[in-house]
Amino acid sequence: MWYQQDGCSAHSARIITELLNRKFGDCWIGRSGYNKWPACSPDLTPMDFYLWGKLKQQAYSEMPTTREDTKERIRRACVAIDPNEIRRAVLSVSTYFRKCVDVQGHHFEHLS
Repeated sequence: MWYQQDGCSAHSARIITELLNRKFGDCWIGRSGYNKWPACSPDLTPMDFYLWGKLKQQAYSEMPTTREDTKERIRRACVAIDPNEIRRAVLSVSTYFRKCVDVQGHHFEHLS
């Protein structure tokens, strides 16, 4: 199993990298690990290329009026997601990996 972080600078704090080294050895990807997070990497996880956009589209179809309204809209959007959609997104990861390799790590959204 591999663990992949995003490029957030808080994730490269020494205490975090030490914890990741203990838990995952060399099997994690991040800014400070043995396997560096590519500087121009496209979003390669279903959370990035599928879920966040889907939730944002549903939760913000109309502008929320309060903080609680925003939270409730996000909760409803999460419950409304079809499990089959999630399965298809997870299964499409290998397609995204191939596209990333084909364009040598550059952006490829325009190729979809």
